[in-house]
Amino acid sequence: MYAAWAEAGLFPVADLQNLRKIDSDLEGHPTPRLNFIDVGTGSLGQGVAVAAGMAYVGKYFDKSPYRTYCIVGDGESAEGSVWESLHFASHYKLDNLCVIFDVNRLGQSEPTSLQHRMDVYRDRLAAFGFNPIVVDGHDVEELCKAFHEASVVTDKPTAIIAKTFKVIFL
Repeated sequence: MYAAWAEAGLFPVADLQNLRKIDSDLEGHPTPRLNFIDVGTGSLGQGVAVAAGMAYVGKYFDKSPYRTYCIVGDGESAEGSVWESLHFASHYKLDNLCVIFDVNRLGQSEPTSLQHRMDVYRDRLAAFGFNPIVVDGHDVEELCKAFHEASVVTDKPTAIIAKTFKVIFL
């Protein structure tokens, strides 16, 4: 995300050299110290709750056409708060919400329990009332099609379940 934000001009590309350094604003998880970040969330699942709240306000209070997007790691998706928030989003038919699951099969310190079992993610999200779309998370064309589908689905939120592979640099 930081590389994309730097390429978009939100901060100098050279600042990427400071990623995760003790005095850097480019922490492991984005923080509101960056003027384009509204909420600091992290790995405990708060992002889905915030996104669902934003989508709820957009749909029912602001009555605005904006869409809300949230990226969730597969390790993070083991948190109960993620599933409580997904239930909320489905209950209120938040079709303006798209949750992207980055399923790279690795948690912070070990493999995730589901690893790359995309069918399990798909079935769980469908059971929660989502429109689940499984994609190759490295295929830009598949991702574009999934985001388009998410934008036209009505009466339910969408989950894009992206199978990815974490690149580790040594």
